[in-house]
Amino acid sequence: MAAFSETAPRIAILWRGDRADAASTPRSDRQLEPLFDALARQGATVVLTPYADDAADEVREELVGCDGVLVWVNPIQDGATREVLDPMLREVAARGVYVSAHPDVVARLGTKEVLYRTRALGWGSDTQLYGSFAVLVDLFPARLAAHGRLVVKQARGNGGQGVWRVEAIGTSDAEDASGTRVRVYDAVSPDGAAETLGLPDFLARCEECFAWSGTLVDQEYQERLAEGMVRCYFSHDELVGFARQYPSGLLDPEMRARRGEVTRAPMEGPERPEYQALRERCETDWIPQMMTTLDLRREELPVIWDADFLFGPRTPQGEDTYVLCEINTSAVWPFPRAAVETVARAALARTRAARATRRRDNPL
Repeated sequence: MAAFSETAPRIAILWRGDRADAASTPRSDRQLEPLFDALARQGATVVLTPYADDAADEVREELVGCDGVLVWVNPIQDGATREVLDPMLREVAARGVYVSAHPDVVARLGTKEVLYRTRALGWGSDTQLYGSFAVLVDLFPARLAAHGRLVVKQARGNGGQGVWRVEAIGTSDAEDASGTRVRVYDAVSPDGAAETLGLPDFLARCEECFAWSGTLVDQEYQERLAEGMVRCYFSHDELVGFARQYPSGLLDPEMRARRGEVTRAPMEGPERPEYQALRERCETDWIPQMMTTLDLRREELPVIWDADFLFGPRTPQGEDTYVLCEINTSAVWPFPRAAVETVARAALARTRAARATRRRDNPL
């Protein structure tokens, strides 16, 4: 086993990159540079560690020589998944290295299944989980017939990959879906163009998602989608920033035209006045309930993660309500500059605790 650091804790920054090209480091685009600086100020040594599947054994040994690792690897990126990475990270964590986010935590918190698992919380909506293709074929036609339109999401994905808005058109028979036609919008579509096809054909396309994603979920469509969503950034259970975002892939051309051009708002710290009610609900109600539901301790939550909230129906008093859209844990960057010191402090605390345990269990 590699020798323990006797001085500054060594924290690896892991991302998918070219191990032979120093210019591929995340420092080159300066998105994570403030975090590197904050970690150094707080007493850590940052170890830049690009990752590639064909070098997993080599990366494993580098990580075991560190005290902690902060991971920025998307579930799907350039055609690659985390099929090789996740088992390796579990092994590294089992050898006493702090890993954020740990793959087991990602599996509970950072997949679309969280929409179903936490549907009873105040952020929940009418959601169905499909554990197999056979269950999807059996249950989805009736769900679509009842709702008229649904948003379908594969459990693991990012950047809108594997997310569709599905609307029933023409014949819609919950007992016999063979004649049902659907209009499908793809969240990664650049122009909002829809495709019309038979419901059985759409379901057949979903079958391959189960091989990697494991499950699918559907969620009731939110009528205020054109108003965008609020991304809340967290370090453990503390809300550390906001960003207003305007995804367009699931909007039809008429909705896009009605909304017009929008400018992406800058990321801001946690004090944004218009979102304080949302902050209060998250920190005092929803996140504690989520931890109980998912059986997660505060220290197991990632040092940086985010939750996206759609706007739900307004209350009779005209106040906003919020519906959870997804939670991101695998590669949350960039994140608000105001959160950097908090994230670094959390990473150092978890890393030092892991190093102390590792030394106690392996005194030699």
